[in-house]
Amino acid sequence: MPASRATGADAIVVSNHGGRQLDGAPSTILMMPHIAEAVQGDIELHMDGGIRSGQDVLKALACGAHAVHMGCAFLYGLGAAGEAGMSLCLEIVRDELDMTMALAGITDVRAVDGSVLREGGFVARRRSDADARAAASMQAA
Repeated sequence: MPASRATGADAIVVSNHGGRQLDGAPSTILMMPHIAEAVQGDIELHMDGGIRSGQDVLKALACGAHAVHMGCAFLYGLGAAGEAGMSLCLEIVRDELDMTMALAGITDVRAVDGSVLREGGFVARRRSDADARAAASMQAA
């Protein structure tokens, strides 16, 4: 049994919850490809943190996530318009994901992989200074 499943878990949630208090902590999107490589598909990966749009969803999937968690966006919708606001938030993110996939030439979400970040005209988000420092320190190790 793979080590990632030995605990009985069905998935791993990748999160730096509270990471905003540690300005040098790497973002979840930066770490996701490394974690996906480490578990080698033995367990589902869910990404929590930084998901605000359909483009963010596509980036997370391209980096190895099987699912994303979107707490803040839904809370904003809930606060603005209750249940209808949450539904509208989900609809907006879904429409943004559909549009981003179309612009990248992808017709099936199951076909999303790391190549979308380098090919097809889709440009990954600009790294923050903290992400750049974390990437540099990982390369030096």
